[in-house]
Amino acid sequence: MFRIWAVRIFGIALIIVIVLTGFGNAVLYLWNNVIPEVFRLPVITYWQAVGLFCLSWIFFGSWRAFPRFPASLPDHFRGSLRPATKDAVRAALNTQESP
Repeated sequence: MFRIWAVRIFGIALIIVIVLTGFGNAVLYLWNNVIPEVFRLPVITYWQAVGLFCLSWIFFGSWRAFPRFPASLPDHFRGSLRPATKDAVRAALNTQESP
Protein backbone atom coordinates (compact mmCIF):
# COMPACT_ATOMS: atom_id res chain seq x y z
CA MET A 1 0.00 0.00 0.00
CA PHE A 2 2.79 2.42 0.90
CA ARG A 3 4.59 1.58 -2.34
CA ILE A 4 1.57 2.57 -4.45
CA TRP A 5 1.32 5.95 -2.71
CA ALA A 6 5.06 6.50 -3.02
CA VAL A 7 4.90 5.85 -6.77
CA ARG A 8 1.93 8.22 -7.14
CA ILE A 9 3.60 10.99 -5.18
CA PHE A 10 6.81 10.55 -7.18
CA GLY A 11 4.81 10.64 -10.43
CA ILE A 12 2.98 13.81 -9.45
CA ALA A 13 6.22 15.48 -8.39
CA LEU A 14 7.84 14.47 -11.68
CA ILE A 15 4.94 15.93 -13.68
CA ILE A 16 5.15 19.19 -11.71
CA VAL A 17 8.89 19.45 -12.40
CA ILE A 18 8.39 18.77 -16.11
CA VAL A 19 5.59 21.36 -16.39
CA LEU A 20 7.58 24.02 -14.51
CA THR A 21 10.65 23.33 -16.62
CA GLY A 22 8.78 23.41 -19.91
CA PHE A 23 6.60 26.42 -19.26
CA GLY A 24 9.40 28.24 -17.45
CA ASN A 25 11.60 27.88 -20.52
CA ALA A 26 8.74 28.91 -22.80
CA VAL A 27 8.13 32.08 -20.77
CA LEU A 28 11.87 32.77 -20.61
CA TYR A 29 12.42 32.50 -24.36
CA LEU A 30 9.24 34.37 -25.28
CA TRP A 31 9.99 37.20 -22.85
CA ASN A 32 13.65 37.52 -23.81
CA ASN A 33 12.92 37.45 -27.55
CA VAL A 34 9.90 39.77 -27.62
CA ILE A 35 9.59 42.08 -24.62
CA PRO A 36 13.06 43.73 -24.60
CA GLU A 37 12.70 44.69 -28.27
CA VAL A 38 9.12 45.91 -28.10
CA PHE A 39 8.89 47.56 -24.69
CA ARG A 40 12.59 48.13 -23.83
CA LEU A 41 12.29 46.07 -20.63
CA PRO A 42 15.21 44.05 -19.19
CA VAL A 43 16.01 40.43 -19.96
CA ILE A 44 14.93 37.97 -17.24
CA THR A 45 16.49 34.82 -15.78
CA TYR A 46 15.00 31.34 -15.68
CA TRP A 47 13.78 31.64 -12.08
CA GLN A 48 12.19 35.00 -12.80
CA ALA A 49 10.39 33.37 -15.73
CA VAL A 50 9.13 30.53 -13.50
CA GLY A 51 7.96 33.11 -10.95
CA LEU A 52 6.22 35.11 -13.68
CA PHE A 53 4.56 31.94 -14.95
CA CYS A 54 3.35 30.98 -11.47
CA LEU A 55 2.13 34.50 -10.77
CA SER A 56 0.22 34.70 -14.04
CA TRP A 57 -1.27 31.26 -13.36
CA ILE A 58 -2.49 32.48 -9.98
CA PHE A 59 -3.93 35.72 -11.39
CA PHE A 60 -5.33 34.56 -14.73
CA GLY A 61 -5.24 30.78 -14.66
CA SER A 62 -7.91 28.29 -14.05
CA TRP A 63 -8.19 26.37 -10.81
CA ARG A 64 -10.13 23.50 -12.37
CA ALA A 65 -8.46 21.02 -10.07
CA PHE A 66 -9.99 22.86 -7.10
CA PRO A 67 -13.73 23.32 -7.76
CA ARG A 68 -15.52 25.92 -5.69
CA PHE A 69 -18.87 24.17 -5.64
CA PRO A 70 -19.75 20.50 -5.46
CA ALA A 71 -21.05 18.80 -8.58
CA SER A 72 -24.58 18.56 -7.23
CA LEU A 73 -25.79 21.87 -5.85
CA PRO A 74 -28.35 22.03 -3.05
CA ASP A 75 -31.90 22.97 -4.00
CA HIS A 76 -31.73 26.51 -2.61
CA PHE A 77 -28.89 27.31 -5.07
CA ARG A 78 -30.62 25.85 -8.11
CA GLY A 79 -33.42 28.38 -8.05
CA SER A 80 -31.06 31.31 -8.45
CA LEU A 81 -28.87 29.64 -11.07
CA ARG A 82 -31.44 28.80 -13.72
CA PRO A 83 -30.38 29.77 -17.24
CA ALA A 84 -32.24 32.63 -18.85
CA THR A 85 -34.44 31.98 -21.85
CA LYS A 86 -34.18 34.01 -25.03
CA ASP A 87 -37.54 35.66 -24.36
CA ALA A 88 -36.52 36.72 -20.86
CA VAL A 89 -33.27 38.22 -22.17
CA ARG A 90 -35.09 40.09 -24.95
CA ALA A 91 -37.65 41.43 -22.48
CA ALA A 92 -34.90 42.60 -20.12
CA LEU A 93 -33.02 44.30 -22.97
CA ASN A 94 -36.18 45.99 -24.25
CA THR A 95 -37.00 47.44 -20.83
CA GLN A 96 -33.59 49.08 -20.46
CA GLU A 97 -33.29 52.66 -21.60
CA SER A 98 -31.03 53.25 -24.55
CA PRO A 99 -28.58 56.18 -24.30
